[in-house]
Amino acid sequence: MKRLTPFLLLCLSIQTLLISCGEDDGVTANAFLGQWRVTSARLSNALEQFSPDEETILWDFETNENYSGNTTVNQFSGRYRLDGSNTLTLLEFQTTEVADTQFATAFYAAISEAIVPDTTFAQLGYDFSGNTLTLTFGDGGRLVLERLQ
Repeated sequence: MKRLTPFLLLCLSIQTLLISCGEDDGVTANAFLGQWRVTSARLSNALEQFSPDEETILWDFETNENYSGNTTVNQFSGRYRLDGSNTLTLLEFQTTEVADTQFATAFYAAISEAIVPDTTFAQLGYDFSGNTLTLTFGDGGRLVLERLQ
C-alpha cells in the first residue's frame, strides 16, 4: 500500500497539470471570440494601409471554430484553429469575388501572403494588447484588428 501512495500522488499531479494546460487554451480561444474590425493591413516589406473612415472590414470569430466576415462588397468565411504557439491557422477561406476597394484588396493580399507554401491553409502569429489583435505573417506583414463586441 505504501508503494501505491506515491504513484497515486504522481498521477494526480500529472492530471492537475494537464487540466491546467487545457484551461489556458480556452482563455486564448475566448479572447478571439466576437466581432473585430480590421484597422490596418501591411504586406511584407510594404507600407501600411489604414482603413478609410467610410470603410469597414468586419471579422467574426465564432465558438465552433468557424469565422465569417465582410468587406464593403464581399463576404468571406471558413474554419480556423488556434495552436498553443500563438498561431492562428485559417484551415479554409472562402470569399465572393467582386471587385473591391484598395483597402479590402490589401486585406485579401495579406491573407494570401500568409498561406503556407504547398498547402491550402494560412498561418498567422497573433498577439493581444487590450482590445487590439495583431496578426503577423511573412516578412513583416501584419493585420491589426480592433474588438467591437
